[in-house]
Amino acid sequence: MRTNALPRTLLVAAIAVAGLSATPALASAAVLTGANGASSLGNVQLLGLPGANGTNGTGTSGGIGGLGGTGGAAGANGNGGTGGAGGHASGSASVGGAGGAGGAGGANGNGGNGGSGGGATLGGTGGKGGVGGVGNAGAGIAGGKGGNGGASTVGGGHKGGMGGAGGAASPVCPGKPGGNGTAATLNADGTTGATGAAGNSTLPC
Repeated sequence: MRTNALPRTLLVAAIAVAGLSATPALASAAVLTGANGASSLGNVQLLGLPGANGTNGTGTSGGIGGLGGTGGAAGANGNGGTGGAGGHASGSASVGGAGGAGGAGGANGNGGNGGSGGGATLGGTGGKGGVGGVGNAGAGIAGGKGGNGGASTVGGGHKGGMGGAGGAASPVCPGKPGGNGTAATLNADGTTGATGAAGNSTLPC
């Protein structure tokens, strides 16, 4: 009985030791699984940057350059459109047209660029550039560019027409650009450009 009891005791002890040695192996396996799971954090979407402001127009011979348009607001992972440049001005009391505002960026969609302001000469005022179209949310499609403002005319107190707004994007197609404002005449202001059509809902664009 004593001879059999000793091997049995050693066998039980050996099983217990084997069980203890198995525990760290299972724990290390769990750590590896967690590390693989953490790699999915690399897919987290980042927010897009704000759109840049447009540059100011220049003024010569006493003219005042138009202000640059404001950049569009950024959506999630989609930059806002860049504001349009301000119009040039030449001659006393002339004022260049303001640049159009950039379109807002939708989620994963860039906004459209704002249109440039119209030039002004000898007392006239250039037309304001159109607002860029809104980018589509979720599809990464850009809105249409705003139309350019119309120029003023020599010697007139009239202003150029405002550029048309760019069209909004669809989930599959970008928005169409807005029409340009017409130039002022000696007797009348310029006319506003047409609003750009929204992007086609189906292909082709």
